[in-house]
Amino acid sequence: MDEKKLLKLLHDAEEYEDALDMLHPEDALDIHHSKSMLSRDTVQLESLGSSVSKLAVVVGHTKRSPGAHGVEPISMHEYFWNNQLAQQIQNTANSQGVDCKIFFRDGIGILGAYRNVASWLPNACIELHFNAYNGRVKGTETLYGLYGESKKWADAVQNAMITLYERSGTNDRGIKLRKIGERGGKNVNQLKEIPSCLIEPFFGDESSEQAPDSLSVKWT
Repeated sequence: MDEKKLLKLLHDAEEYEDALDMLHPEDALDIHHSKSMLSRDTVQLESLGSSVSKLAVVVGHTKRSPGAHGVEPISMHEYFWNNQLAQQIQNTANSQGVDCKIFFRDGIGILGAYRNVASWLPNACIELHFNAYNGRVKGTETLYGLYGESKKWADAVQNAMITLYERSGTNDRGIKLRKIGERGGKNVNQLKEIPSCLIEPFFGDESSEQAPDSLSVKWT
């Protein structure tokens, strides 16, 4: 299957999942906070070269539609893995004096989650995901939208991740502009005044991929 057709299928799946989530508003009252299996004392801090004092973290997917499933060492779906990662990022950011809040799509969908983010008025936002394809692809990429400083923010986040993963060559899949109607486009184009990106740090279905304990950042 070529990449264009695959991206169209992934976009259609995202739209279906988002509609399903909004049909179940009761899910917003039952947000699942996983007990973290990530080691908080192994967080490595690197500079993003970007000023962040109030950070919004959106957990990708929902408990009802949890996204791709990662093989070992992840052994869980995106939603549950990134629920843990969001908590770790929040703890790390708070320890550095950065106000960090976690947002969920459960029961309210993508638009509802980003309305909540916009109301909180952060100065940066990041949505957490990981990729999956055929069990043989590796790499790190970051999606961004059309507005404001999002490209600059995505570039800083991508650079931090490729340093963390020691990516080079084709394993650095780069930053990718997404418009509404494209995979991830609805997510990254909601915040017109706030830098926003969506990360795909690794392919969870590739057993040799290493999932580090956290996104390695320093909020300066």
